[in-house]
Amino acid sequence: MNKEPITSFARDFSHNDETVVDEVRAWLAKPPVDEKVIGFYGSEGYAARTRVFLATVYLLDKRHLIDSVEDKYTVELFWRWCNAGIVDVAALPPAAQAVFGPLVRHRAAATMESIDDYVKASWASYAKATEEVEQQIAARGKVLLSIDATDGDTMFFALVAPAIAARWQGKALSDEDGYYAGVRLPMWDRFWDHLTYFSKVVNQAGFKGYPPGTRQRENRLPFAR
Repeated sequence: MNKEPITSFARDFSHNDETVVDEVRAWLAKPPVDEKVIGFYGSEGYAARTRVFLATVYLLDKRHLIDSVEDKYTVELFWRWCNAGIVDVAALPPAAQAVFGPLVRHRAAATMESIDDYVKASWASYAKATEEVEQQIAARGKVLLSIDATDGDTMFFALVAPAIAARWQGKALSDEDGYYAGVRLPMWDRFWDHLTYFSKVVNQAGFKGYPPGTRQRENRLPFAR
């Protein structure tokens, strides 16, 4: 990458939208300081580059060029993906159907009354189910990625062509106090945290941490060039 990485990131993830790219160029020249522009609570005191990257992620989200979901609404993400034709639960292998089917058909984990049962039923199959979802998306010509902006309560996902995924996956675009923000393989560990954040079961013996085999985030990433 021989251009400013955040500009190149904005171009690739906006599908070459020049209005997005121009906005990012302007921010690089004069980093935003307004929290409403940056889009993340408490971000006005972050380093200039972090503010530019966060503002770029927020802009892509506002333009519906990437997907976002807040922790308490995490259960709705698969429902939205199915409605958009991104995922077909009925065509998924058994593990993914068992884990993610309830989220689509009944929103089984949407209430405190059902989340504990959902955790118990999904624990053993969760890691395999996430792999099966990624494989279905890949078979349809796209790659699912996480846009890792902050460790806050909102997750961001992108569906991109394989060439774009190869260019960006595993690359950092900012570092704020040791938190490497950038583009990663889908962060199913964070997804699990958000999906189950109000469940007591995950704190009980046998359900600590993440389901066995779940991909876990390693903080440090090489910077995009």
